[in-house]
Amino acid sequence: MVKTWQVRLELARDDDGSLSDEGIKALTDLLAERNAKPVVTRGESGTVLVQMMIDARDDMAARSAAEAMLREGATTVWSALGLPPFTIAFVDATKSRP
Repeated sequence: MVKTWQVRLELARDDDGSLSDEGIKALTDLLAERNAKPVVTRGESGTVLVQMMIDARDDMAARSAAEAMLREGATTVWSALGLPPFTIAFVDATKSRP
């Protein structure tokens, strides 16, 4: 059975720099276009915390889908802004409450 999962990921520039407000908005907009209901906030040390809602059969499928969606969106934003490479780290995935 497909359920809705809240997946949280951390995104960081490999040069330890921070993402501009323009970059955060662009990333949020791209993820919103994919109906992920994103919440993108600044974390510690220049990281960006990304929370998305993903429909999947289990937590591993939700994690995989969220990571792929974030990688695609971040690649688009990073290329447009001429930023150095980035790293994505998984934080957690929990079933969303109805």
